[in-house]
Order: sequence, then structure tokens, then C-alpha cells
Amino acid sequence: MTKIKLCGNFRVEDADLLNKVNPDMAGIIFAPGQRRTVNLMTALKIRDRLDGNIPLYGVFVNQNVMDMLTFFSTGLIQGVQLHGDESELEVTLLREKNVPVIQVVKPQQALIKTAANYVLLDNEFGSGKTFDWRIVPPKPLRQTPLMLAGGLTTDNLQDAINQVQPEWVDISSGDEVSGIKNLEKMRALVDIVRQQTDRK
Repeated sequence: MTKIKLCGNFRVEDADLLNKVNPDMAGIIFAPGQRRTVNLMTALKIRDRLDGNIPLYGVFVNQNVMDMLTFFSTGLIQGVQLHGDESELEVTLLREKNVPVIQVVKPQQALIKTAANYVLLDNEFGSGKTFDWRIVPPKPLRQTPLMLAGGLTTDNLQDAINQVQPEWVDISSGDEVSGIKNLEKMRALVDIVRQQTDRK
């Protein structure tokens, strides 16, 4: 059964769109220098408006673990996504504090051994480009639940699910029109995943 995370939400009103389509997880980017980076005030407003049943994950790149723990302990985020060169020690520190962790790796590292809850395969940070899904090891060989990202859209999401059989799909640019979150695209993507689930 595949679930869906809609990431890269950067406007407060994006929370209202998320509430309407009800993904399994949402994400905001704390890593500096990205187009969709949010500041603390915006993050607080998004979490406040977002349905309490939708977990919000913060995306970090080589940032202070103590900040992550603070954001988690105050309820601002419900998990972290590590998109840099974070060590397995940092993953372990977060897990020891019961913080759910998504560890982002290159597609060739799908079988990495990690204490993270999920391994996310992505070509490069926010590239919006797909990679050759044939290199992903088959499901029986995986030790950690797999999240698939990179260039997923309404046009290729069904094929990605069929071919890779990921536990999760993670979409950022694929639910936007002209760089802004789009309700129709968000709804279509969630529907594709939910229909996939209903068929099983």
C-alpha cells in the first residue's frame, strides 16, 4: 500500500489546500537558500492551520540537530527529512529521541543500512527530475521502507508506483503550476495513490 507526501509547502494558504486533499504526510523546507524555504514564523502558521491528523515533516540540509529536536518537541514538526551529508550518528540521535527520520540517499544507495524510518531516493535536491527506476532494488531486498521522489507528476505517478512499488511517494514540484501549489494537481496526485490502494 503506497502513501503520499506532499512537500515544499511554503505559503500559509498551502495548509488549506493540504487540508482539502488530505495527504498522508506534508513537508516544509527549513534548509536555507531554496525557493520554497520557510522561516520559523511561516512554519508555525502552516502547522497551526494544517489539520492535526496530517503529520508535518521538516526538511533539513546539514543543519543543527538541536534545532530539529526543538522543533519536534514543541510540536512544530512531527518528523525530519535529512537531505544533506548527515551521519548515521545524527540519525541515531534523533531516533533515540523518538523523532521519525527520513534519510535521503542517491538512487544507487537504496539498500543502505540505517536507523531511519524511511529511505528516500532522489536524484538531487529539488531537481524535479526523474531517474531510471529500474535501478531500484525489488521490494523483497529492501530493509527500510522506501520513499520515491524526483520528477513525479500526474503523468508518471502510476507508472512509478507500478514499477518501484514504493511504500511512499514524495512530490514537491509535481503539484505546482507556475511555482505555486495547485489544488487540482494535488487532488489528482492523491487520487492516483488512493485508487492504487483501493485496488489492492
